[in-house]
Amino acid sequence: MKQKVLFFVLVLLCSIQVMAANLVIERYAGAEMVQDIALIGKWVFVETDLQLLDKEGNILATEPLANVRKIVFSNESTAVDNVEMGSIVVYPNPTQDMLYIKGIEAQTLRVFNLQGHVLQTTEGTQVSVVNLPTGTYLLQIGTQVVRFIKQ
Repeated sequence: MKQKVLFFVLVLLCSIQVMAANLVIERYAGAEMVQDIALIGKWVFVETDLQLLDKEGNILATEPLANVRKIVFSNESTAVDNVEMGSIVVYPNPTQDMLYIKGIEAQTLRVFNLQGHVLQTTEGTQVSVVNLPTGTYLLQIGTQVVRFIKQ
């Protein structure tokens, strides 16, 4: 399991066009957690939590998955200053058949399961999830990762 999560992190980091300095976890409540990527050894999903671990395996931060709106890789000191991040909207969430992305031009969209496997890749501003089983997934939009639920 740990190897799959590490693989997922590596896939995401390798697909980023620029070298990001921070991992930003935006919460549904609006607050953000910003963590220096250089300090993060890996992240793991433990039951219903996301844990960020340092390179020795010590816990840097724990966040309940229910609180996570999206995960963003950013060069900004904080994500608040990044206008692009605030302008992207993924809806409806939860969804049954289609996810729409507002605030972007057509680009590559990747859907991951929580084990880090790429389930589908598409171009555009919408993703059909009708063939996915019910569950929680991650959608990568450029350098941003948004959690969504398929009902």
